[in-house]
Amino acid sequence: METTLARLCRVGRGYTMATEESQGVHQRSCRRELMARLAAERAGLMEGLLGLDECALREPRSLGEWSVQDVLAHIAAWERWEMRSMGSMVAGETPDLAAAGDFDGANAAFIAPWRDRALDEVVSEVCSARAEWVAWLDSLPDEELYRPRSYHGWDWTFSDIPLRVQWEHDAHHAQRIAAWRKGRGAEGGSGPKRVLLAALDAAREELVRSAALVPVDGRATRRVCGEWTLKDVLGHVADWEWLGAEGLGHMAAGRSPRVEHVEDIDAWNRAHAQARRDEPWEEVWVDWNAAHDAFRDALRTVSENDLVRVYRFPWDRDGTPYGWVSIYVDHARAHARGLRRALADDRSR
Repeated sequence: METTLARLCRVGRGYTMATEESQGVHQRSCRRELMARLAAERAGLMEGLLGLDECALREPRSLGEWSVQDVLAHIAAWERWEMRSMGSMVAGETPDLAAAGDFDGANAAFIAPWRDRALDEVVSEVCSARAEWVAWLDSLPDEELYRPRSYHGWDWTFSDIPLRVQWEHDAHHAQRIAAWRKGRGAEGGSGPKRVLLAALDAAREELVRSAALVPVDGRATRRVCGEWTLKDVLGHVADWEWLGAEGLGHMAAGRSPRVEHVEDIDAWNRAHAQARRDEPWEEVWVDWNAAHDAFRDALRTVSENDLVRVYRFPWDRDGTPYGWVSIYVDHARAHARGLRRALADDRSR
């Protein structure tokens, strides 16, 4: 955190003004990109926790002086601090930035109240802190997001600094967790349901924010995934989530998932995309949201113990509900990355 702030927050970054109209268009586009990046790094952090059981997540000194649970409490606390500080600035008040001048002391104070709390509570806190901050950011007028600000020699222009600090903070800890996992060989297991839900929600948020990058008038016409438009991509995700929800429902009832056996995935995808070809955007959007709600609701009906129960899957291999859901986390994130990559390629041409 100290390195990131020290590197990013010194006054002196350029702030150029364009015409009012062109600046407004650029700001709206840039704002969506900032939020998409924020969501992407958080999704990467949470996905990196999948496969770790509660003992591993609470293992003392696994990451220097901290456990993974401590890291999550640390991340949540800094996001709470960021939101308080930004809120004071918007209100015209002088923010209390003492924590930024004493990182070691602030970290100790931030983590101490959470060290003996249940893992579920800490995960809920890191999710709540992010959700509240993002909701506040979404409500912030453009002029506040882009207003140049500085305090005590630090650049606090919201669009340049605080968001970047937080996504780099997530990325930094995600990399440390990945390195630790690689060193201990902690791969291929299962973990707490609350973490799985958090990873699923983060992947969904990444996909939502990435989809928002596609201009409204191009949702059903602009190719963003091979021959597919955004409408096709979201319809495809919905079709798989309906199938996934059905399978989870079977496993929640103690049965193997008796869903359609998809032998040729590419052919299945093409057939379902063709079946949706004439559906209007609004209908696909509603179905995409309904499919995800059904999938998430089905996951909630699977008990913690049953998440690791082994079932025979339709494609003749064994698996668990935990592994079933993990596939969908990866699927959402893959399409989110694909959308961002396609749009970046378009801009570079």
